[in-house]
Amino acid sequence: SLKIRDQPQKWNSEGRVDVLVILARQLGESHSSDRQSIPVNQSMSSRILYSLLLILLVCVPLLESRGGRRGGKGKGKSNLQFAQVAEFSLIHTTLADNRSAHIVTGSHFSQMFRLGYKLVLICKAKGTPRPTIKWYKEGAEMQPKNNVHYYEKPINENMIWSKLEVDPATMGDQGVYACVANNEYGVMA
Repeated sequence: SLKIRDQPQKWNSEGRVDVLVILARQLGESHSSDRQSIPVNQSMSSRILYSLLLILLVCVPLLESRGGRRGGKGKGKSNLQFAQVAEFSLIHTTLADNRSAHIVTGSHFSQMFRLGYKLVLICKAKGTPRPTIKWYKEGAEMQPKNNVHYYEKPINENMIWSKLEVDPATMGDQGVYACVANNEYGVMA
């Protein structure tokens, strides 16, 4: 283990910071330090501080991403992007817009997922007649496979609920997903 001594920075009359160069030694050895004067003004000091904070913000989540349900051997986090909600109406009449399929709730946001864990996306759509729901990844309709399962349940005569489960989530499951609701009066993704 290492032992580190620290002292606060002090501005001298020339606008420089006296920096204590810390030499960390293993326990049991002597400690030495040298004072050096490095030309650093206050705006540079602020930039250095912000840079260090940025490094911490980037490094800490990487260190915390170790572990996982299946074995826990350093499985990390990856970004999984979801489609933005956008409405597409096939027929542009007032009557059609009131009856066309539209998504009531959905998982349309950027989300982090942990490799090896279950990823769940929910979509609820409404329309008259009750719409059908299809799931798309990167613009292509998804097909069932070993780790991908779909569940669908009518809520009432005008509403349907659908869930997409990916278990376990892998790097190949990263991408842009969209829930698309469709009936004879319109489509919404």
